[in-house]
Amino acid sequence: MAKKATDQKTKPVATGPFDPAGIYTATGKIARAPHNAERHEEFNGKTIKEILSIKPTRMTVADIKYDLKTGFITIE
Repeated sequence: MAKKATDQKTKPVATGPFDPAGIYTATGKIARAPHNAERHEEFNGKTIKEILSIKPTRMTVADIKYDLKTGFITIE
């Protein structure tokens, strides 16, 4: 018997030390690397869970830690 699509469970998103409902908020500090500056603008206002569940993977927990440590973002 074939499995139904409703039987499939989605994998939980690993959010590391961050609250999945936390909001990724750009501080206005501009990164020198263009790819970092673009991601701060692109993900501004989204939840950590939304960002980390994008496939193919666009951002990792390590990226968020870096952005937070360097003052490019806050998580509210």
